[in-house]
Amino acid sequence: MPLPYERFMGIIAQRDAKIGHIPPRLIYNVPTPLLHSLEYLGGRLDVEAARAQLSPNGSFANSPSATAFFLAKTRDERANEYLARLLRNRGDGSLPTVEPFEVFEIAWVLYNLARADQRPKEAEPLVRYLAQALTDDGVGVAKEGLRADADDTALTLTVLHQYGYPISAGPLRPFEGVNYFFTFPLERDASVTANAHVLEVLRAVSAFPRQYVIQQKVIKYLRDARVDGDHWVDKWHGSPFYATAHAVFALLTPAPDLCEPAFAWFLKSQRPDGSWGWFDRGTAEETAYAVQALMLAPETWQTQVAGSLERAAQYLNETADEPVTPMWIGKTLYGPSQVVRSAVLAAQIQLQRSGHARPAD
Repeated sequence: MPLPYERFMGIIAQRDAKIGHIPPRLIYNVPTPLLHSLEYLGGRLDVEAARAQLSPNGSFANSPSATAFFLAKTRDERANEYLARLLRNRGDGSLPTVEPFEVFEIAWVLYNLARADQRPKEAEPLVRYLAQALTDDGVGVAKEGLRADADDTALTLTVLHQYGYPISAGPLRPFEGVNYFFTFPLERDASVTANAHVLEVLRAVSAFPRQYVIQQKVIKYLRDARVDGDHWVDKWHGSPFYATAHAVFALLTPAPDLCEPAFAWFLKSQRPDGSWGWFDRGTAEETAYAVQALMLAPETWQTQVAGSLERAAQYLNETADEPVTPMWIGKTLYGPSQVVRSAVLAAQIQLQRSGHARPAD
């Protein structure tokens, strides 16, 4: 294709440098998220060694594209059935960036709804599923296929706590680093939201040795990770409104001084139509995160916040059902629709309860 490849040389150099750090045989001997990106091996794939790393569901770490890459090199009935099953289920010829991802979807949806004090009884079977999926070493985006990570583990623990299950910080222990919690082993950069979610768990569990020290470590990491001293960005989501809102959720009680600049940043970032949006326009998703954060502002902020929330409520009433804009970051940008819709719904419920909005017609 006639693309300006010379403009991508810097990115290609970064890619080559990253791959240069990976021991050539690591992917065949250790359960690693690298399997999710098996394509990086190109012509160096050892087909038979890779075959041994297929998940029970027939995928490579729940990645349709990695599995398709493998099938382009060889035949395998399990891998073929995995892709065929996804195609049958979707029915339109498309494939998702990751499948299954049920733990991630359940945990984030229930977490979002709980922020609006919504804990429906119908969710109990899903909560039990999370409890069964969680192991002493954590849980990943799905019960099988991808190794455990700190983010899904922390959200799962928080949801279990919100539904009255006893929890401990034990499943997070494998992810503790010297200065922060890592999402996956050997990652290059830490995640703001994963650490914020870990902090929520650390504050919810019963007292244990080193609890205060570990909390302070995470708070220091989040303090140092601020951009311009007033907001956060994250590698799992393209919009800083997601990262900043989740940082506020975690820091409001243990470090309220970090939240004051964030509240001001949210207020000055609102668009004239009442929305928030980091890119070319506002979105319901980003507006929902800003609303949920501003709802936590102390009373001294209420006069400034009230008008902002009223404009946001009107915007959400008009746009809540618009198609989801892909802003989540995986192997590509994606938009987990149920997760996004639950965040928007929770924000609308909070606005109505607080008197900042009338129910939509």
